[in-house]
Amino acid sequence: MMFRPFPTSGAVALVTGGARGIGFAVAQRLFDAGAQVVIADLDGADAYSAAQRLGPRATGLALDVGDRSAFEDLVELVESTIGPVDIVVNNAGIMPVGPLLAEQTSVAEATLRVNFWAHYHSFKILAPRMIDRGRGHFINITSAAGAIHSPGLATYVASKHAATGFARSAREELNGTGVTLTVVMPSAVRTQLIDGIPMKRWEQWGIVTPESVARRALESLDRRPPVVGAPRGIVPLLRLQHVVPEPIWLLGRRLTGADRTLEPYDRAARAEYDDRIARQVAG
Repeated sequence: MMFRPFPTSGAVALVTGGARGIGFAVAQRLFDAGAQVVIADLDGADAYSAAQRLGPRATGLALDVGDRSAFEDLVELVESTIGPVDIVVNNAGIMPVGPLLAEQTSVAEATLRVNFWAHYHSFKILAPRMIDRGRGHFINITSAAGAIHSPGLATYVASKHAATGFARSAREELNGTGVTLTVVMPSAVRTQLIDGIPMKRWEQWGIVTPESVARRALESLDRRPPVVGAPRGIVPLLRLQHVVPEPIWLLGRRLTGADRTLEPYDRAARAEYDDRIARQVAG
C-alpha cells in the first residue's frame, strides 16, 4: 500500500524518552524539519533542558510512559495548549542485563511496562484522536532484539518481541483510516543502553549511532513502510535466524562468544543507566 509523505512542517510531534540518545536525535531532526516538538521524559528537568537546546518550538515535559493516567494527562495538556498530536515517536525503553534467574521480578515488570505497555497506552490514547482527524503517524522504536533471542536479555527480548508484534498487528487495524504506524528496529546503539557491556570486535561493527537511527525513523514519514531497520538491510538478515536449525545456531553463538549472558559487565560504567532503571522500578 502506498502512502503520501507525511508533512512535518507545522506538525506536532511527541517523542518519548526524548531527553537523550535516540529520542533526542529524533527530536532534533523533527525540529529541523519544522515540527512543534514535545520531548517527554521520566526526568522533567532533563526534558526541559533538551527542549531548551532545540529552541522555541520545543517543549519538555515529565512523563512516566508506563503510567496510563499520566500519559493521558500529558496528551490532554499538549493538545489543549500546543495542538493535536500528528506524529508520535514511542522511543522510551530500558534494558536490564544479566542472567534471568538473578533478575528481580520488579525489574522485569518495569521493563515490560516501559518497552511494551507504553506503546499500548500510546496507541489506545492517541489512535482514536488521529482516526477522527484522518491523519497521524506512529513511529515505534523497538529493536533487532524484537526478532531474535539472546541470553542475558530474556525479559528485554520478550518486551521487544511484544512491542514489534503489537505494532505490526495494530498497523493493519489502521488500514484505511489515514493513520499509519512504522516499526524501527535498530541493532545495538551507541547510547547508555550498552554502557559497561563488554563487546567483542565483531559486535562493535554492528553498533550504530543515535543519529543514524533517527535518520531511518524520519525516513519512514516519506512512504510510511511497516518496518525499517537501522542499519539498512538488517531486517532481512534477522529473518534468516528462523530458518537456521538450533544446533547450528547455538554452535555459531558459541564460536563467536555470543552465548554469554553479557556478564561480567562494568557495573561502575553502567551505574548511571542502572540508576535510571531503578527509578522506573520504583515507579
